[in-house]
Amino acid sequence: MTAADRDNRRIGALFRAAVIVLATAWVYGPAFRGNWLWDDGLEVSQNPALRDPAGWWKPWAGGTGMDYFPLKDTLRWIHWHLWAGNVLGYHLVNVGLHALGALLAWRLLALLGLRAAWIGGLIFAVHPLAVESVAWISEFKNTLSLPLLLAAAIAYVKSRKFEQEGREDREGTAIAGPIASAGLYWLSVALFVLALLSKVSVAMFPVMILLHAWWRQGRIGRRDVRVAIPYFIASLALGGVAVWYQLHRAIGIAGTPAGFASRVAESGWSVALYTRDCLFPFWLTPIASPVGHPIVGGLLWLAVLLVLEFCWSRRAGYGRHALLGFGWFLVNLLPVLGLIPMAYLRVGPRADHLAYLSLLGLVGLGAAAIGAAYEELAGSEGWTTLPRAVFNASLLVLAAALAWQARFYAGIYRSEAALWSYAVRANPEAWLARNNLGKVLLDSGRPGDAVVQLREAVSREPDSAEAHANLGNALWQSGLPAMARSELEAALRINPAFAGAHYDLGLLLMQSGLAADAAGQFREALRDGPGSAPAHNNLGLALSRLGLDAAAVAEYRRALELDPGLPEAHLNLGNALFRGARVDDAVAEYRAAIRGNPLYAAAHHNLGHALAELGLYREARSEIDEAERLESARGGAQPQ
Repeated sequence: MTAADRDNRRIGALFRAAVIVLATAWVYGPAFRGNWLWDDGLEVSQNPALRDPAGWWKPWAGGTGMDYFPLKDTLRWIHWHLWAGNVLGYHLVNVGLHALGALLAWRLLALLGLRAAWIGGLIFAVHPLAVESVAWISEFKNTLSLPLLLAAAIAYVKSRKFEQEGREDREGTAIAGPIASAGLYWLSVALFVLALLSKVSVAMFPVMILLHAWWRQGRIGRRDVRVAIPYFIASLALGGVAVWYQLHRAIGIAGTPAGFASRVAESGWSVALYTRDCLFPFWLTPIASPVGHPIVGGLLWLAVLLVLEFCWSRRAGYGRHALLGFGWFLVNLLPVLGLIPMAYLRVGPRADHLAYLSLLGLVGLGAAAIGAAYEELAGSEGWTTLPRAVFNASLLVLAAALAWQARFYAGIYRSEAALWSYAVRANPEAWLARNNLGKVLLDSGRPGDAVVQLREAVSREPDSAEAHANLGNALWQSGLPAMARSELEAALRINPAFAGAHYDLGLLLMQSGLAADAAGQFREALRDGPGSAPAHNNLGLALSRLGLDAAAVAEYRRALELDPGLPEAHLNLGNALFRGARVDDAVAEYRAAIRGNPLYAAAHHNLGHALAELGLYREARSEIDEAERLESARGGAQPQ
């Protein structure tokens, strides 16, 4: 090959890489304008671990999260300290990692000898099934683990090639194949461990190593097993840690999954529906509901076995390649089908982000089919410029259709309102979609509409403490306190340790004038969820109304230890100090409340009265005037 040919190939590769990157950016353009979604608060925006100066290393020591993904947690800590609440930074990282994953998928498919490897990388980049993993900030663990796994796979495949063939350096001096192979091999092992530390769903890679050995040479030898041992050790060790975290942390929080038999039956449906969504990704929904029909689920597993047997019977030809591609798809689905208990089963039996890694198997199989079709047609007598143009145009239309659908789907993830409105339309039976849409409507000041959605959620999932509590809050804001109290108490019957329901019931009882009962609920909220500054503050307020000012002051001070900028705690502490004739101290607290919230009318009002008590009438008049201006702007709200 001449230097000019090498330059042309390099330019062509750069052009193709640019197409993948630009197509990815176009598809996810709507996500760049997106906001926090679903559990992004738990994962990022309200995660206290990210604000902890030691938060970069604590995840490695076990942390307090529901999963053991320390590399992901450390990088997330770095992200927070780079751009804090600016969601654009998080979206850029997710989209950039996805584009990198598509480029590495192209490289891996090329190493496996696929003529249409670039088409495979492009299809993966714009496939709608990947949208949930990329557009949803919380799925950073997916977009991080995939490039690491693909890099590990590339290093592994190249190590085996070097081992068998050897290579030459630039000067033409022979370099022993085993030396080059060993370096790449241990690099591959290290990259795989990093992928596991990002998300343990990559744990099935050692099985793929053995499948690759069979695909390459028609058998699995002792050497292949020995090579796979370090991968298996890492996979079993970190996989065991992941299962422990799920059983002792995540599932304990999210609820107990269904029995094993029902999970096996539902997993048969999951394999079939994931296959459909990979091949025809135009019926996607953020929340899936169980299909049921256990007999059919079992028959679908039988269908999977028949497909594998059919491919095996043709292993001398295309069946060998089909087993590699479908094997990647199926093997990487196994950890997320629900056969092993996991917390997400509470949400639904399937999710797009759970199939992000498996998608590559069918994408690779599709690329192999496209390459084979191209070679078959190229060898025919009628393969002229026009048929070739039609073939290429068909591929372009396919990629464009996928990209268009993916861009539409990415737009759904721009906000909570868009996401859950779409989810309810796509799957009206999904109780969680209705529950979350109800919360969105409630937060946007539409309690009546929220009640409609939340009643539907409760009717579909009567055992959901969360849905009952949200319905209680919506009824409360709709002016129905008795019905609201009934729903909150129902939530606590289902889950007596539900700190949020205790807190909300405490607020309701406080508003109803039942300060003693409210204090009991706030104490329960703090017992089940210690460290809540608002709960300490409102417990203090309840105690104050019971005439226990000394105990109330202690609660206000505890609230301010937990959240020094909490304006309500400063105001309530100021009120208690004012009643205790400590006017100077009260003034300091009122001023602190105003620093935390300059629009806090009650703080301005009470500061004015405290200043008047000190004889500072001009300043007092100014504060009271400001309070009246703010109250007028808010519609005449009265100070506390």
